[in-house]
Amino acid sequence: MNDIVVGIDRSATAGRAAVVAAETAQAMGANLHLVMCADRSKSVDLKVGGDRFRTDWLSEAEQFLRDVAAGLPCDRITQTVSSGDPADELCEEARRLDARMIVVGNRRVHGMARVLGSVAGDVLKKADCDVLVVNTTS
Repeated sequence: MNDIVVGIDRSATAGRAAVVAAETAQAMGANLHLVMCADRSKSVDLKVGGDRFRTDWLSEAEQFLRDVAAGLPCDRITQTVSSGDPADELCEEARRLDARMIVVGNRRVHGMARVLGSVAGDVLKKADCDVLVVNTTS
């Protein structure tokens, strides 16, 4: 029970949540576990310099998580790429790891999104552990 799980996507909100999760994990001596949901059936066209190549979403998502992890202020980071509903996947990873906390950003948790739902709101409803919702709107 010494893991902190954080949901990652390509948004600035998720990036801010990842930094807060990493700082929290480092301060607590906890492991940080990055979770990204991606459609494993799709491929992605990438351009590097003048070269173009095609890769699958899984490989691309794993590389994205490695790049994110390299920039975070935490010594112990693991990662998982999942498919499926982000809130369900975050809660399932937290259960699997017996995590002490899930960290999510607060994107879309104001206005109509409170009525319609959000990943943060769904995690709050479903999690078996503490949930930290990072204020990323200021």
